Amino acid sequence: MRPARCAMPGGAWWLLAWALAGAVQAAAPPPEVRRPVDLERELAAPWQAGGAIVVQPGPDGAPRAGRLDAPPTTADEERVRRAEHFALARALNMSPPPRALPLAARPLEPAQVDMLERFALSDAGAVWFREVADDTLRLFNQGYLELDEARWRDFLAGGAQPRLSELITGRLSEAGQFAQDAAVFRFFAFDGFGAMAAAASIRLGLSGFRCTFPVSGELVDPLAILSHEFGHTRYGDPRSAGLPLGEARTVARYENPVRLRHGFPPRTVYYLRVEPNRPTASRDPLFARALNWRQEPGLRLADLDPIQGLFCECPGAQEALYNCLALPASGAGHPDASACGLRWVAVRVDAPGESP
Repeated sequence: MRPARCAMPGGAWWLLAWALAGAVQAAAPPPEVRRPVDLERELAAPWQAGGAIVVQPGPDGAPRAGRLDAPPTTADEERVRRAEHFALARALNMSPPPRALPLAARPLEPAQVDMLERFALSDAGAVWFREVADDTLRLFNQGYLELDEARWRDFLAGGAQPRLSELITGRLSEAGQFAQDAAVFRFFAFDGFGAMAAAASIRLGLSGFRCTFPVSGELVDPLAILSHEFGHTRYGDPRSAGLPLGEARTVARYENPVRLRHGFPPRTVYYLRVEPNRPTASRDPLFARALNWRQEPGLRLADLDPIQGLFCECPGAQEALYNCLALPASGAGHPDASACGLRWVAVRVDAPGESP
């Protein structure tokens, strides 16, 4: 039901529009506090995208966005909701910020945007992009996003109800530019392979994804990798990145469920690469012990449970990797153990359903 086009005194036209819209459908804003995604539970649900997003006039005539409680009744409805979430992300989260890009960040290439769209339309991607869209609703309701005022006025005058992705310009409003809590989630590119994440961003390598993982040789599922990276963001556990146990839990919670859904076997071991210039200090005591393997005489893998292996690269050696804790004595045909450096930490991954 749409508000009629007619002249009304004192600006009462928007009150009528709001009353009529509210009589038809009441939409609730997203919860103020985010909760970490439980991906296995979400994938077990019949639908993943959540309620339809509706924009309605608030008591002051300004637009407010919320979700309807009703779940979709058909697969087509679910696809429409997933597509709207991607449209929102494309308008706001994939557009370059008005300031300079962060260090080493690049704008997304069209092929990367296409892959993100495929992910957003998948079951797991629908869960993550729903969370991104809820953040957009929060920013919108705070007045932090720039509005297409002409389109909104046309709706209040009796025009078609706009989708939220049609109503935002992709830029912060003046209030949003000076707000301390207007942290827009961003997608960027970077020079290299794979993907990486921070609490409020995901970066995709311009070189794409490798077909197999470097050490294990297992096949890579790029969409499962995207889910893994989302698990390191504020929608999952942002403290998990770069730590052996955190990475293994992320594989179990956020990557393996997607691999299984797509017909890939689950990963049982996560190989965490240690960069040569990585500092030896770590906030993870287990990782700190692994990084200081030279300084702990008699260290055993049993002392580092659940670490499964420490692998070293040795200059001039014929083999690419050696077991750091069983390096042979240097001599004819053997590498100089003192020159070998830790490069990979292998961590066991919980089986499906075992991760806490």
